[in-house]
Amino acid sequence: MKTGWGILGVAALIAVTLPAAGCSTACPAIGYVSTLEVTVQGGAEAVGDVQLCTDEGCSAPEPTAAPAASLAVTDHWIQLPGGGFSPAPGPSVPPPAYPDTRYIGSRQGEDTWRFTFIPGPVPSYITLRALATDGSVLAEQVNDLEWTREDPFNPCPGPVTTPPVVFLVGERSP
Repeated sequence: MKTGWGILGVAALIAVTLPAAGCSTACPAIGYVSTLEVTVQGGAEAVGDVQLCTDEGCSAPEPTAAPAASLAVTDHWIQLPGGGFSPAPGPSVPPPAYPDTRYIGSRQGEDTWRFTFIPGPVPSYITLRALATDGSVLAEQVNDLEWTREDPFNPCPGPVTTPPVVFLVGERSP
């Protein structure tokens, strides 16, 4: 009697492994965002903005809509076909530029900020800065972040979450 795999054994092994090796998960080519919530404690009323910084740079405020172009009084007129005149159009207002950053911050309430991370790797640690309305730094705090996948069973990349961060700004009472 022969020992070993033999022709039928090798054929069975190939039949079982080929479909598994050929299978792959097709992940959608869509971007996803992850967010971090920061709660300011001990002096939130003095804070004009909170900035999140990493080795890649600092957050930018959330872009706002472009202001509507206002009608300006002008001495330039355009003659309309068929007669009549119309004021010449004023300069157009360009749309706001999207910040050149991966981190966008927005105030959510009296003492809460939300930071949105544009697709890509999320930082393992951050530096938070509390800024006064004049731009001066009121406080600075470094935090390590523990990220977990929102859907740990999904084989494709996706958003991750981390617990909210408490940012101590004012003096703590004993």
